[in-house]
Amino acid sequence: MFYFLLEIIYPKIPGAAPPQDFLRSAPPETHLSLYIKYFVDLSIWAGGILALFFLIYGGIKYLTSAGKPESLVSAKKQITGAFFGLLILLSSFLILKTINPEFTILELPSLKPIDIKVPPHIEPPKVTAVQTSIDAEIPFSRIIEKLFETYISDYPEPKDPPLPRMLRIKNISRAVIGKDKDMGLADKLKKQSQDLKEAADKCSCRQTAPEEPCGGNKSENTTWKCDLGGCSSTGPCSSDPCAKVRGDIQKTEEENLNVIYKGAEIIQFNKKKKKEKITTSLTKEQIKTEEEIKSLKEWLERLKRAEKLIKECPLRDLNSLAQFYLKSDSFNSQKWTLRQINFWDDINIRYYTGEYTKNIYGSWYFQPTKKIDYDFATFYCAVSGTLEEPSPFPMLAPSEQALDKAETMEEAETVVSESMACSDEAPVGEIIDRAKRVARLLIDKLETFIEKIKELTTAVDELQTLISQCSSQRGCERRCSSFPCLKECMYKKHGSWRCRPGCKGWAYCCADSSGSYPSECKERDEDTPCPYKEIKEKLEEIEKIWQELKDLVEGKEPTGQETPKEKVEKTGIIPLIDEIIPAVLEDLEDEVRNPMHECSSGDWQKRDKVLYNSDQVLGAVVPPQNQVLRFSCQTESWDPNQQKMVQTVYGDCFEECYLEIGQDKHRECVRACLDDKARQTNDPDLAGCFNSLNFYCCNIK
Repeated sequence: MFYFLLEIIYPKIPGAAPPQDFLRSAPPETHLSLYIKYFVDLSIWAGGILALFFLIYGGIKYLTSAGKPESLVSAKKQITGAFFGLLILLSSFLILKTINPEFTILELPSLKPIDIKVPPHIEPPKVTAVQTSIDAEIPFSRIIEKLFETYISDYPEPKDPPLPRMLRIKNISRAVIGKDKDMGLADKLKKQSQDLKEAADKCSCRQTAPEEPCGGNKSENTTWKCDLGGCSSTGPCSSDPCAKVRGDIQKTEEENLNVIYKGAEIIQFNKKKKKEKITTSLTKEQIKTEEEIKSLKEWLERLKRAEKLIKECPLRDLNSLAQFYLKSDSFNSQKWTLRQINFWDDINIRYYTGEYTKNIYGSWYFQPTKKIDYDFATFYCAVSGTLEEPSPFPMLAPSEQALDKAETMEEAETVVSESMACSDEAPVGEIIDRAKRVARLLIDKLETFIEKIKELTTAVDELQTLISQCSSQRGCERRCSSFPCLKECMYKKHGSWRCRPGCKGWAYCCADSSGSYPSECKERDEDTPCPYKEIKEKLEEIEKIWQELKDLVEGKEPTGQETPKEKVEKTGIIPLIDEIIPAVLEDLEDEVRNPMHECSSGDWQKRDKVLYNSDQVLGAVVPPQNQVLRFSCQTESWDPNQQKMVQTVYGDCFEECYLEIGQDKHRECVRACLDDKARQTNDPDLAGCFNSLNFYCCNIK
């Protein structure tokens, strides 16, 4: 093929050597680029010659097409096309050079050798293992205290602290149902409703009878006729059977509106727990109650979330506050990274401490002090990080050699118990469960409280509507009618009575509502201007609602024989706040916070005491009865059929006992309940149930 190309004589064109020339003289590596350059130039010259030919041909055709429009148009198009084609062809070189000058240089650049330098040898740095851990704070104890806020314990203390939550709710309750001589809003409504009923009882049809006119009156059986002859005027009378008490009725109705909507004066406690007069209404107290319910639900959800975090945190990643400080010291000593995060920024585990005491009435209250302490009833869960460091707190387990020597089950249990003895208990699970149930009960009571306020308001409005129906038209046929004309001025025309112009004065006479002046009116034996039966029934309904509100606020007197359900129903808002909630908080302090604090050994550098939960100490001797813990139980479990959490038998016993005051009584009640259910179900394991979230302080050295 190469030799065949050499035999062809290529035409010579300006600017490019033909192949027969450069194949003999040019280096082999440039042959391809020279071929391309030659054929490109050849194409340009050939195209230019063709364009010039068609340009000349078009000009001749144009000159010879005189008188032929179609030929002229065709010749013009041919000339124009040839001209633009020639223009594009001639400017192609310029276009390529403008875009990139390298396009016009059809030569391959020569390759130069690369000088490779070898880098100097560098020793790799020594890598040390660095652990990281991100621990989430779970301040369940402070959440319970904020849920049942009995005093402002935030640190630093706000300049103008609000009333604590329990005092606010107590004030709302007392604003509706007062105590002793201090009447509440509902008390006022009940009293005012009784006043309305008494006023309605004084309404009588006899008040609508006209006074005897000066000319006397004539009566025949039940028909009355009024004779005003010779009189210029008569004494006034009224068609309102409640005329004598109408002012009292209107005043009482206005007071009812003030109590319900505008505001009435009551006695309440201020921040210093001293009585003071305030103006409020049922509507305002209802709004306050709704706000408290919303806040209680929010904090209850926080407590549930904290409980869930404690349950779901892996055992090796869950630490008490004391153990977290040990972990922090360990990380700092090895220059590792430990980060603490808060799930709730508005909860501070630094707080003002205090103590519970009883007032002269026997109610518990919390006396805050200025001592600042840390809440040791706090957990930390490692939620992220490398988490490769082994736990500094070993799992409790007896030695295999000691177990091998045991010949009987009793001896094996003794070995296990001795190697896993724990010194103190922190019933975290029981306290959280009691707090949740008490909070739920308080919310339910407050929601019922709102419903009863609405029922009372509606009943009072309906009573006022019934009172407004008191009228002579209801049960009084004999009424006093007034006419704007004296009798001597009246005349009859076209069957009706009319008054002469210029006459002035009023005449009062008994007349039938349908008759014309001076017609007859009939006397009835009944005296029923008001719907007395309906008014009495509505007042009884108001008194019933008031009593329900009073029982809801103050509770019913216990007999000691109540069922758990009856005990819940009889417990009032005030006893919850004054007795049950302080007992839960006191147990939180004494039974949970103090043991968790004591388990730190007072020295965080010592690792001789560790807090373990029930699952970690199964088989160990646990306080307070020094029993061997065999079963770890939960109050709720997942039901796959219902696809929701349902209460367990253990939870049923908690439901029966959570209103017991004091951890000892609560535990005693739960144990008795479990023993009873174990006998009923023939399941002895129930009697040995311990809450899975109870924690125990155990010696590890």
